[in-house]
Amino acid sequence: MRATILEDLPEIAGIVNDELREKVIQAWALSLRDSSFARISDIPGEGAPNHFVLKAGSQELHLRGVARLAVNTVDEFRRTFPHVEVDRDIVLAGALCHDIGKCWECDPANLERWQARPDRTGYPSLRHSVYGAHICLAAGLPEAIAHIALGHSMEGQHIKLSTECMIVRWADNTWWYSAATMGLCHPDSLGAAGPMMTPRPLM
Repeated sequence: MRATILEDLPEIAGIVNDELREKVIQAWALSLRDSSFARISDIPGEGAPNHFVLKAGSQELHLRGVARLAVNTVDEFRRTFPHVEVDRDIVLAGALCHDIGKCWECDPANLERWQARPDRTGYPSLRHSVYGAHICLAAGLPEAIAHIALGHSMEGQHIKLSTECMIVRWADNTWWYSAATMGLCHPDSLGAAGPMMTPRPLM
């Protein structure tokens, strides 16, 4: 499993801190172990079940794209304002783990169970952001990474966000809204995108 995690998320190698890099791998292994997915690239490419659904490609494309957008943001501001204080490793690790809870929320077995009896389980029982924070803490990742897993999504509207979390949150939004407006998502999955969204047809 370690090999496929590194194959699907090669940006993990860019994490400078050895312990943090290893914990990211362990966290993904833990999340995958308790799911129906064999590897990250098996997870559907969607923001949440039936929302912002990619026409082609799976979850690793989103994770990698968000990671690159987030660290490029850090690098841009460091070049322009060298005195700013931002933890690049936390941003990169957080971006690579921000959707780690989708192993739970997007799992077909869980979706079937929740849809059958939402009165008993809820639907979903836990959103990927909440489950992701749990996985991060269970794997021994820093609190700052668990905060990003929780705060990048709707739950982040109810808490104060760290600088690193805010960078990942906006990179995540930028990726999905850019994908949607460029016609990469199924139109019927864009109800949450708002009235300004006008997807461009793919050539």
